Order: sequence, then C-alpha cells, then structure tokens
Amino acid sequence: MKKFLAALIVLILFAATVSAESMPVRIARLPIIFQSTIPDAETCAGLETKIERAIHIPLNGTLQLAEYLPPKDSAQTLNDLWQDMRAENKKAKLADAMRPLAQKLDADIIVCPILKQYSQYTSMSSGWHGETILTCQVRVELIVYDRRTDELIDKKASQMYHDSYSLRGTASYLAGICFDSVIEDSQLHQRIMAIR
Repeated sequence: MKKFLAALIVLILFAATVSAESMPVRIARLPIIFQSTIPDAETCAGLETKIERAIHIPLNGTLQLAEYLPPKDSAQTLNDLWQDMRAENKKAKLADAMRPLAQKLDADIIVCPILKQYSQYTSMSSGWHGETILTCQVRVELIVYDRRTDELIDKKASQMYHDSYSLRGTASYLAGICFDSVIEDSQLHQRIMAIR
C-alpha cells in the first residue's frame, strides 16, 4: 500500500510539473441566462450545479489544467457585448456573441447555459374527482464554443407535461432533464475531461 501511495504522489507531482510548463485552458462558464420566469432558488442552484459538475476537472487545483474565469465578470462582458450586437443587428442570436466574447475574455472555452422557457400552472379538472392538473413547459439551450478549434456547439432541449399532478411533471424536474440532455448532447463533460 505504501508503494502505491508513493507512486501516486510521484505521478501527481510529475503531472503538476508538466502542466505547470504549459498554459492552462481558460474556461468561461456563464451563469444561467434566464429568458423567462426565474425558477425558485433551489431549482436554480440545482441547475447551476449540473453545469459546474460537467466542467469540473478532478485535481485541477494540483494539476492546473484549467483556469476558470469568474462567472460574474464573464456575464458582465457578455451583457455589454450583447447590447452592442443587438443595437447593430436586431436579428443577432446569442450564439453569434460567443466568438467575440472568447476574444474579449481571452477564453479558450465558453459555456453558456440558457433557460429559454420555464412555466408551471395548476388547475382543477372539471370532473367529479376534482383532481389537480399540472401543466409545465421547459426549454433550454446550451452553447459551447471552443476557440482552440473554432467549434461552436448549440444544443437545445424541451419537455412538456400536462396531466395529474406529479413531482416528475414539475417544471423543476423537467428543467433538470433538459439540462442533462443538452450537457450530454454537447459532450461538454467529455470535452473538458480531454484537456491535457
């Protein structure tokens, strides 16, 4: 066991030395952009955690493979850039802002999660049962731009529910499914884990 631990420590130190010689990849993860109703704090925290986990690099503190740019600063830069772009072209899409944003931030990878629609309504059915009917719609988008390869990935997902009240039909639950879907479809985690 001692030999294994010694070998592991040597490997980590070697990797840290090698990575210290190369520049870390600069990752700008924007906070979730809400284009509709903002969910409750617990849902927001859960969705932000999904994105955080997707871009997490184990032992990054030691290996220094990536430098994570402050999300608030990145969001402010995007906001300023987006206002200028929209003033020039009302038909501009948020995905169009990723290349200029990467340039301004000097970021290698941009991760931009968007909650486009988030709605939840309850009503009573007209039958004698009087059960509660739940109607929910969620649409999300995840834009990932890799400046190193000039690759722009734009994935979207949506979920709807209209039936008897169920926790698996709530907008919060559907938003989680949508975020899992766009993270998987964009292969965000695999892209981050491929950083060496």
